[in-house]
Amino acid sequence: MTASTTGGPARAVSRPPLPPRWIGAGRLPTTVRASQIVAVQVAVALVVAASGRGPVAVGLALPAAGLLVVTAWGRWRGRWLFEWLATALGYAGRRHAPPAAGGPTALLHLVLPGAVVRTAELAGEPAAVVDDATGLTAVLELGDPGDLLGDARRALPAPAALLPPADGEHPPVRVQLLLHAAPAPAPGAAGGAAGTSYRQLTEGRLPGQERALLAVRVLRVDGWSAEELRVTLSGTVRRIVRRLGPAGGRLLGEHAALRVLGELAHHDGARPTRETWQLVCAGGLLQASFRLCRWPDPRADLGRRLVTRLLALPATATSVALSAGPRTGTDAGGTPAELTVRLAAWTPDELALATQALGRLASDAGGEVRRLDGDQLDGLAATLPLAVAGGPVAAGPDPEEMELSIGGGGLMVGANRHGGAVTVRLFRAEGTRLVLVGGVRAAQLLVLRAMALGARVAVQTGRPRLWEPFVRGVGSTGGGVAVLPPGRTVGGGPGSPMCPVLLVVDVGATPVEPTPGPAWQATLVVRDELTPADVDVLGRADLAVLQPLDPQEAALAGAALGLGGSAEWLTRIRTDMVAVVNRRALRWALLSPTPIESQLIGRPARR
Repeated sequence: MTASTTGGPARAVSRPPLPPRWIGAGRLPTTVRASQIVAVQVAVALVVAASGRGPVAVGLALPAAGLLVVTAWGRWRGRWLFEWLATALGYAGRRHAPPAAGGPTALLHLVLPGAVVRTAELAGEPAAVVDDATGLTAVLELGDPGDLLGDARRALPAPAALLPPADGEHPPVRVQLLLHAAPAPAPGAAGGAAGTSYRQLTEGRLPGQERALLAVRVLRVDGWSAEELRVTLSGTVRRIVRRLGPAGGRLLGEHAALRVLGELAHHDGARPTRETWQLVCAGGLLQASFRLCRWPDPRADLGRRLVTRLLALPATATSVALSAGPRTGTDAGGTPAELTVRLAAWTPDELALATQALGRLASDAGGEVRRLDGDQLDGLAATLPLAVAGGPVAAGPDPEEMELSIGGGGLMVGANRHGGAVTVRLFRAEGTRLVLVGGVRAAQLLVLRAMALGARVAVQTGRPRLWEPFVRGVGSTGGGVAVLPPGRTVGGGPGSPMCPVLLVVDVGATPVEPTPGPAWQATLVVRDELTPADVDVLGRADLAVLQPLDPQEAALAGAALGLGGSAEWLTRIRTDMVAVVNRRALRWALLSPTPIESQLIGRPARR
């Protein structure tokens, strides 16, 4: 089997190593079940019944009774043998791959057989509803999609705090918070100049990508009709949206919901998705899921910050699903809760390293995780925004004691006056238009930092000699930088969350309108000077990065971007500073070039 990164060289994938012994080894709860006692009674009865029927019957009964007792009471890697048997039977009896070249719908049918996505009116607007045998589910994406500045973290509510009361007047509800993060530098770029430089810049503390989704599921139970389930789902979603606020979350439509499912599962349709005993392979990535089987103490610092620390694990991508509910009215010890983690990596060695880090983190926090061998498809389903139950759940921690937040991830442009990072969400599930008014060196600085996030870069330019030294300096790490004449089509396929595309348009004085590109592609238009012909281009951009301007340019930028009196400061900032503007929100940033950036690019001053 081979796996390759998008746009990167193919990598040989050997048999994945066995999980470390400490993951689910010997420390799980040893609660005795009634079925185990019954198994002993049956074994004894079998021997007694055979004792009066001669040696042949006894010879057959003794091994059968012994096998029954061993299966019921034997343990291996922290689990009863009869649990392993049930897992093996379930694994053998289900499909492990969707149809060839199937899209997100085929993936949904694999992880949730029989499910369909319909459009229904929820909270006064059309939204996608996943309809399956166990309930109806709606998906909200948290955060404002138009806010591309990621320099502040925002607290998120715990799923248990969003559950309706168990009053018996409504069907039961389950709520899932799904957090997804990818590190920066990306593993494919970590060993090159871009990755090393970016690690110096951020000290590895900023994720390159963050996403947060909320799934709300109304469960099917006897006595409730399909229309009553939909009404309950609509009312629950309305209350959650009201609590989150106007910029807190938005319902996903049918197309967007299916796209998100495919992106979070790393299912690209071009490369096969398949479950093995230990892994799910999708989009060239190896993925392993784990379930928290003992909660840490949330009053301790490590326990309170467990989810935040999980998202920083050294994997290519990490998904953490925290689910709660349904309430039963008798939850004296707390609301039923479940936490599932899915790690994705390009190679077995990278996955093993992330797995070891996960085990150490859980152990240090006082918790314990179990690898879902034989149930990896269930682990994938549990870490998609479907709010399905992944297994037996126990009472979770007090939701008020857990630290849940998002924000701060993206591309680091520079540092603010307090030394904090100024970041932008350059790559997202829709095209991003970016205009830089300044010099080519500042553009090259942004390109180098984008490459650290795993971006594939193409430069359309009429002055290739200005780019050639930079292109030679960065080498071929991550595929290098392709220099093309103006108007030449960018090859290599579309961008993806793990390998986005940055198109740099540097065509001199000719005005260029940055049209919205496809998902996971950003278009950077480089302008040496700001003229009246560029005002419309600047006003339509999703992001603007402005180096120091002269008074005439500042007046044009202020009018195009609605900066008011702040436009005057564009003429006074230092030569190594920029203004970052998104929807009239303005941030000042020191570019703070690293030693590697200074060597490759020089001073990123405008002139």
